[in-house]
Amino acid sequence: MKLVQSFLAVAFGTIVLSLVAAARTASMQQADQKIDLEGALGKWSSTEKFEEESRITVAIRRKGTAMHGWAVMLGQTRKSDNRATLALSFSDVTWDGRRFLFDTILPDDEGTIGWELRVATSTTAVFKALSEDGKPFDEELKWDMRK
Repeated sequence: MKLVQSFLAVAFGTIVLSLVAAARTASMQQADQKIDLEGALGKWSSTEKFEEESRITVAIRRKGTAMHGWAVMLGQTRKSDNRATLALSFSDVTWDGRRFLFDTILPDDEGTIGWELRVATSTTAVFKALSEDGKPFDEELKWDMRK
């Protein structure tokens, strides 16, 4: 009887370990998969709100082989106004299979910001400021996005 119980315990443990390993492998393969460009294009909105609207909205479109887009950022600080709306357009967008990279020019010749929209799934992404005038940001500026 003890031999049968030991065998069942070992068999059950082997099955559980096999299932965990298979699930982990599938998860890792899914994480390594590239996102389809067509599925990544479109309008993305931040989950963070400003007065019940998405604080940031980003849209990326393709025209021929070129990609371009726009971003609207609500509740930004501009001079003494901390409720300003900043609207930016951009072109020369690149796609590496997981993220869009692009630069925006700030108003009044205040420089450029380098951005990344890292797409996690067909409906989730993270929008992040990478650099200002080509230099990395000291603080992390990022927002969770939904499509």
